[in-house]
Amino acid sequence: MEIFDILAALVVFVCVIISMMRGVIAEVASLVTWIVAFVAARMFGQDFAEAFLSSVQPHVLSVAVGFILVFAAAWLVMYLLRSLLTAIVGTLGLGGVNRLLGGVFGALKGVLIVTFVVVVCSFTDLPKTDGWKNSISAPYFESLASAALPALSEYMTENLKNPMI
Repeated sequence: MEIFDILAALVVFVCVIISMMRGVIAEVASLVTWIVAFVAARMFGQDFAEAFLSSVQPHVLSVAVGFILVFAAAWLVMYLLRSLLTAIVGTLGLGGVNRLLGGVFGALKGVLIVTFVVVVCSFTDLPKTDGWKNSISAPYFESLASAALPALSEYMTENLKNPMI
C-alpha cells in the first residue's frame, strides 16, 4: 500500500465520519446553502447596493459590500432553515437514518475530493512517480477523473501532462 492509497483512504474516512456526525440533511442543505447564497448575492447584490449603499464611494466598493451583505443574509436564512429541518428529522426519530445516509454522502464527497486531487495532479509529473504507479487505488481514481474530464474545458484537457488520464 502506497502513500497515495493511505491519503486517499484517510480523506474518504474523514469525510464519512464528519458527514455521519452531521447527517445527510445537514450535508445536502449546507451545499444548497452556499449555492443559494451565491446566486442571491449575484442577483440582488448590486440592486441592494444601489438602494441602500448609494452614499458609499467608490461605487465598486458599495457593490462589493452589497454582494457580501446579501450573501451573508441569504446564508444565515438558509442556515436557520437547515437547522430547523435537521431538528425536525431528529424529532421524527429519523436521526439514525439521517446519519447513515450522511455517511454515504460523505463517502461520495471523499471520493469526489480525491478525484479532484487526481485531476489537479495530472497537470504535474506526480502520476509518473513509482509511488503513484504502484498505488492500488490510483487507477480507480484515474478512471473517475477520465470520466470527469469531458466536463472540463477543452483547454484543460488538451494541456494535461499525464497521458494515462
